[in-house]
Amino acid sequence: MTSPTDHETKGPDRRGIQSVEIGMRVIEALRAAAGPLQLKDLAKAARLPTSNCHRYAVSFVRTGFLIQDLNSGRYDLGPRLLQAGLAALARTDPIAIATTALEKLVDATGSTGLLSVWADLGPTIVRWMPGLAAVRTSLSTGSTLPLLTSATGRVFLAFLPSRQTAALVAREATSDNIETGPLVARVRASGIAQVSGDHIPGLSAVAAPVLDAHGEAMAVMTLVGARGGIAPRAVERLRFQAAEASARLGWTKSLARKG
Repeated sequence: MTSPTDHETKGPDRRGIQSVEIGMRVIEALRAAAGPLQLKDLAKAARLPTSNCHRYAVSFVRTGFLIQDLNSGRYDLGPRLLQAGLAALARTDPIAIATTALEKLVDATGSTGLLSVWADLGPTIVRWMPGLAAVRTSLSTGSTLPLLTSATGRVFLAFLPSRQTAALVAREATSDNIETGPLVARVRASGIAQVSGDHIPGLSAVAAPVLDAHGEAMAVMTLVGARGGIAPRAVERLRFQAAEASARLGWTKSLARKG
């Protein structure tokens, strides 16, 4: 005889277990909260009656997914969730995720794309994907890019801790005479960096970060093309793919421009 549980997990609509989905609203409410919550506040954030929320909270505490402070009664995320998160991070390959996002970006826009990571010498290209239009440049996989005058470098400057970029900034700032403070503020505000002919005459570039759960750039995705030739639609697609890759790495805030 087929049990209700079996029936709910089969069929063309692939229905799940509603109680599990409701319970995850309790977990999500605590994840999004600034700190531990009283039951009534947790129920409100999870959009549940207090009595229902309490039953879920009790079960999650018993299984270690939530904890409850015995003095205040507040609920918070438990050690089992931390263990699950660490396991997920250990199985996550940021370069593979960013490469998949770059492939989608190049396919959607037809522009040439590159993926860079931070290495000993600074921004270093690890993937180069030609687009429909040829881009004539000496850059290739393994090339390093300047921090202050390339779109890629400026994104790393804005989305890495200053202790990682300080030495390279010191070397480049003396010759380029660029104020890094306003530059970092602009890039962080817009979520992207754009240059046209600054590093390679005749070429333009726009770059966006692939962020980890702490908001630091694990990689940078960049589109390159003829000077002034990167369409707004391609820029928005870059924002989207960078945000999607960042979300898979645990970043929860939007990289899209506000307003």
